[in-house]
Amino acid sequence: MFERFTRDARAVVKRSHEEAARLRSPTIDAEHLLLALAAPASGPPAQVLADAGLDRERLLAALDAELESSLEAIGVPAAELLEQAPPSGWRSPRWGQSAKLAMERSVHAAAARRDRRLLPGHLLLGVLRAEAGTVPRALARAGVDPPQLAERMSAAL
Repeated sequence: MFERFTRDARAVVKRSHEEAARLRSPTIDAEHLLLALAAPASGPPAQVLADAGLDRERLLAALDAELESSLEAIGVPAAELLEQAPPSGWRSPRWGQSAKLAMERSVHAAAARRDRRLLPGHLLLGVLRAEAGTVPRALARAGVDPPQLAERMSAAL
């Protein structure tokens, strides 16, 4: 799959791994891709996110609020869980299902546009096309409509 990714798209994937590691996550999830896409180096996706008022700090705040809300809904004290150290033997995050699905959707987005190469913008489209999960809930908390954001990204490609 990665042979179609441009150098910039591969850099986003690498940054998502770094985001997951920085946040001590055992998996690389769609939210880590979203955080990586917010980095200025990702080009047009970062601009589309910034135009919607979503920089890394605001995304982190929305993701943290969503995590706390989800944990509270199932009766888990967020503070205790968030303070825990990574499991012993933890080395490097592995790919989570939401990131795999986002990348699959990004390939479909590029194919639907008949784009031969996969750009960071396609990755953002893949992340935004999730109908359920952490990213759509966090974006809703931030007051952002994912389909509208996807339209802006499509226009910028």
